[in-house]
Amino acid sequence: MENNVIKEDQQRWTDFQTGDKDALAYFFKTFIGSLYNYGLKFTQDEDVIEDTIQDLFICLWTTRKRLSMPVSARNYLLKAFRNLLFRKLSRLRKMSKYESEYIFFDVELSAEANHIDTEQQLIRDRRLEHALHRLPHRQKEAIYLRFFENASYERIAEVMDTTVRASYKNVFRGLCYLRETLVIMIAYYLFCRMLS
Repeated sequence: MENNVIKEDQQRWTDFQTGDKDALAYFFKTFIGSLYNYGLKFTQDEDVIEDTIQDLFICLWTTRKRLSMPVSARNYLLKAFRNLLFRKLSRLRKMSKYESEYIFFDVELSAEANHIDTEQQLIRDRRLEHALHRLPHRQKEAIYLRFFENASYERIAEVMDTTVRASYKNVFRGLCYLRETLVIMIAYYLFCRMLS
């Protein structure tokens, strides 16, 4: 199935390079949700995210004839968006209009998880979210890509501009930290319940 998607994306990329606006619209409609959600992990400023997505597709359109065929359009767009967003946030930070929150990668649990109405689930979610926030930024980003975007380690390496080995290490170390932190929290929680 994934091979069919990649082949379709490659055909649409070829059409896009020859000036087919429908192919550009296909990439926009297909990936805008992923790009937007990915941007929210770096900044909560929706205007900056929307501007960056728009700038990305304008840049793609104006340079389409010079672009090579990516192995994966999804990976290419995520990486290009990330680089463009970082440049934009860096410029904005230098202009002192925005605080340094932009350079931090932020992972939050999905809205669906927050709507679960059992108290124990909410407590576990808060603990996990707290543990995620304490991770180093590269580990947070790798875990987000791996588990929230279902990215392969190769894709993580490509998007984060690192090696596949480093992407394995970032995910592994992040998961080890989360496991240690959550085990301690659960033990503490159970101990407190026994005392009450």
